Amino acid sequence: MKKQENPLAALSPHGRAFVREVDRLAGEVLAPEGPAPAPMTARQARDMRRAAGAFYCAAVVLSLLLGTALLLNAFSDKGVLGMRFFVEPTNAMRGLVPRGSLLITVTRGSSRIKPGDIITYYALYEDKDHLKGMPGARLTRIVDECLNKDGELLRFRTKRAGDAAPDSMEVNITHVLGVKLAVLPGMGYAVSFLQAYAGGLAVLAAALLISAVALRRWANMEHPRGKRRKKRKGRAPHAIA
Repeated sequence: MKKQENPLAALSPHGRAFVREVDRLAGEVLAPEGPAPAPMTARQARDMRRAAGAFYCAAVVLSLLLGTALLLNAFSDKGVLGMRFFVEPTNAMRGLVPRGSLLITVTRGSSRIKPGDIITYYALYEDKDHLKGMPGARLTRIVDECLNKDGELLRFRTKRAGDAAPDSMEVNITHVLGVKLAVLPGMGYAVSFLQAYAGGLAVLAAALLISAVALRRWANMEHPRGKRRKKRKGRAPHAIA
């Protein structure tokens, strides 16, 4: 039988030293030697339960906000209980309906809309022949004048905030979406953000919820919570004879 040759014999002393060092590091990584990890203490388990509670609360709050934003988007055109919700994209109504506000409108009859009211409506296309007369952009303006026809209120003249001259285009009552009920400054930005990133935020809420459940289960496995004994009330301890 041939004597097996040492594969390191062909290497230089520096090469053999390098191979031994690599073997040593690989052994430490694959089979590290050291003391076993210390068991979880009661304080660590308590902190982990608190973190799980915080994750759970964050997931619930995020889910509620996301659900509210999606509902507002769903009811923006159809409305709910006579109210519609819009995000103001421009600063044409500065001071009254700032850009980024959440505008809440309510449906009113034509006879109840007065000059000075803030209305939201669909403007009509006038410069495109194939779209002429069709509803276009959504605008929010102040009612400057109510125009009657045969005793019925059918049209309005509107204007921007701070402008003395009214708009040239008249607004038909059939294109009015609602009259301002309330304005929530800045809330429109939050609603737009939640609607734009709904998918990612839903994944984040699910991840927080899963993390909360995992942390709580881990803490309970390491340090189970003991059941509290109920004290009996109204009964004196029996004396030992």
